[in-house]
Amino acid sequence: MGGFQAHLPNYDFHNLRIIDLSNNFHIGDLPSRYVQSWLAMETSTESMSSAYNSNFRIGVVLPEGINIVEEKYDYSITITNKGSETQYTRILTVLRVVDFSSNKFTGTIPKIIGNLKGLQALNLSNNNLVGGIPSSLANITDLESLDLSQNMLSGVIPQELSRLTFLGVFNVSHNHLVGPIPSGEQFNTFDNNSYTGNLALCRAPLSEKCEKDSTPSLPPQQLTNDEAIEEDTELIDWIIRSLGCISGMIIGYVIGKIYVVDRHHNWFMETLGCIRGRSKTSEEITTTKAQEKLKNLHL
Repeated sequence: MGGFQAHLPNYDFHNLRIIDLSNNFHIGDLPSRYVQSWLAMETSTESMSSAYNSNFRIGVVLPEGINIVEEKYDYSITITNKGSETQYTRILTVLRVVDFSSNKFTGTIPKIIGNLKGLQALNLSNNNLVGGIPSSLANITDLESLDLSQNMLSGVIPQELSRLTFLGVFNVSHNHLVGPIPSGEQFNTFDNNSYTGNLALCRAPLSEKCEKDSTPSLPPQQLTNDEAIEEDTELIDWIIRSLGCISGMIIGYVIGKIYVVDRHHNWFMETLGCIRGRSKTSEEITTTKAQEKLKNLHL
């Protein structure tokens, strides 16, 4: 148990291709000062195709004045890559792995790790790392597996990571990440398990939608001068037609009222005339009868 840097001598590791310190109790920041010396991991696998023999010869550089000691070791190594363990009986030159998982490392992920373009697997899971995910990780063009789960990482997942066309495993679950999940290329193949347990991630494959992905309301359509004139003309025509209809209704109403009143007047006058006519006839008959009676009396 102790700091990582306290247990490594001040040596360069130019030929280092695999470093596995998983399941220990190392504390402190990640050893960024050593990363810059891992030159063998900076070379893309395209230029490397041969393999080491299972008898791997290690050269140890000793202080000045002491001869270099060479010893042979027979060994095998088990590497966790893409979520499964694989046992190798020899070190392949095309295999480059950094596994610092299940320790007590703190601090941020060094941006310089992005220089390891030949790295195929990077596992920093189950530590106490904070800060954001460096966009420089997108420079690791050979990366096939990236596991940053079970930390305290925050911020967004860089969209630049979608450039990692060989990425087959991606896990950032159980952190404090927010914002949209990158889309395109390999990111279209990862499922919910890669993102569960975060603060506020959104977009597929999760069911949560990002606010900016919502369909925006369309702005009012800008009319051209001709369209505006045409629209104004149509409005004026509509107003004129409306006024014409209203005027016609008013005139019709007035004429109707006059006609009705006139008919009522005629009916009244005709009715009154008939009554007067009947009254006059009755009076004339009565007068005639009276005159006839008087004549009879004189006779």
